[in-house]
Amino acid sequence: MSVPFRGDNSATQCGAPTVAPPRLPRRGVTCSRGPIVGRVTGIRTFGRGRSLALLTLTLLLALLSSVAAAQTTNPKIDILQVSGALDGTVAGYLDDALRTAADEGIEVVVLQLSTPGSLGVPSARFVDAIVDSRVPVAVWVGPPGARVTGAGVELALAADVLAMAPGAVLGAAVPADLGDTPTDAARRDGAARLGRLARARGRAVGSAMRFASDGAAVVAAPDGLEALSDDAVLPWAVDPDNVQLLGEQALVDGGIVDMVAVDLPDVLRQLNGRDVTRVDGSTRRLSVDPETATIRFNNQGLLGRLLHTVSTPTLAYLLLVGGIVALLFEWFQPGFGVAGISGALLAGLGVYGLMALPTQWWAFALVVGGLVLLALDLAMARLGAITLAGTLALATGSWWLYRGPEALQLAPWLIALVVLATVIFFVFVMTTVLRAQGVQARAGMEAVMGRTGVVRSVLNPQGHVFVGGALWRAQAPADAGQVRTGSQVRVTGAADELTLLVEPVERVGAERPRDANHV
Repeated sequence: MSVPFRGDNSATQCGAPTVAPPRLPRRGVTCSRGPIVGRVTGIRTFGRGRSLALLTLTLLLALLSSVAAAQTTNPKIDILQVSGALDGTVAGYLDDALRTAADEGIEVVVLQLSTPGSLGVPSARFVDAIVDSRVPVAVWVGPPGARVTGAGVELALAADVLAMAPGAVLGAAVPADLGDTPTDAARRDGAARLGRLARARGRAVGSAMRFASDGAAVVAAPDGLEALSDDAVLPWAVDPDNVQLLGEQALVDGGIVDMVAVDLPDVLRQLNGRDVTRVDGSTRRLSVDPETATIRFNNQGLLGRLLHTVSTPTLAYLLLVGGIVALLFEWFQPGFGVAGISGALLAGLGVYGLMALPTQWWAFALVVGGLVLLALDLAMARLGAITLAGTLALATGSWWLYRGPEALQLAPWLIALVVLATVIFFVFVMTTVLRAQGVQARAGMEAVMGRTGVVRSVLNPQGHVFVGGALWRAQAPADAGQVRTGSQVRVTGAADELTLLVEPVERVGAERPRDANHV
């Protein structure tokens, strides 16, 4: 009886007898019909291809696994860089960076620090971020010449490892916030906090407490320097009689810092193999060989850097004055354009900076009021007593704008320059511009008299209309109510050199057919 093969109904292939089951032909044997040879050869070829693909995939996965394993064994280091006041943007940046470092298995975070203190943020916020970090934190007061005072001293003493660069200054921890007054009570509280931090980190408690109680500071002596010069410039809160110039050995042996490093690579070299004792008492040996470690600079984002930058006294003041001047300039124009948008943006950034700074808001009101008075007198074309009052208000408000130490105050030459430039702009530049603008405006108004335009912003009763190919300030009759955007109006006259008088078309009867001048 015949046995079919793969669904073949024929009991004979290549002449095989019907009494025996069909046998697969050997390699190289052909037959006239050929279906069996074709099928068998195809099956063998597919099997070899699949095996080769699986082998290649296995080798590729093994290679990728070895690369991933090599990468995971290399230590990873995050470097953060903070300079300037410790404000809210820095606090958020530090929290996020330390949280990310813990989630990504970073070996150590190195914080390069140079700050005069905090602004509106309690020093405990920064200390807690360092102490509670699951990743060891090393603070380097650098680069050479860096200064850490105020709340920055508490942050530095909270670190697992504290390093200084040659020429750097550390001390004068009171006031912690730049807007505070250094009272005796603040010094006692600050000394107690610094003493607890130094004790927890195994550093010299007495030296740390003197940073707050006596306004003391230490300077890491550069090579060859044995004493500070008489004209050396120190941070404003430092007591010159309580400054110590100490070499590397004296700083380390005295328990003030853990090491002195000239740059970041030197910091990493000295951290490698160092045993770090955490606040909970656990000990960890750092493995951060800079030759094999993966080093990442985790910098603050663009928005954070922008907001941090505008929170400086001088820049916030310039942004505020420049933004308001641009807005007032736009007020004298028939529409709202680039100057207005730019002015609103600049003024907004300036106000944000003032909110982060210790601003005296009555002085802020004087600055704004002075600028408005200058613009008002210009609009009235008087340039007399009101201009003088505006100038005095601007100067007084600028002088008293910030409270706090001298480091936050605006330079007298800067105030004088801003006030003089502002007066020249309103009294001379804008007067010339408006005179020329008035001639052009009168000519333009005459050209659009009687023409029909479209309302672009609601007339209530003033707004803007588009007529004669330009955007004009317009005023509707008081009894017309609100004239909605998109309504048609007809120009009937001029309220002043910049404002058209218009009448809604529907008020004067049926809509007239459009002419060639219709917009």
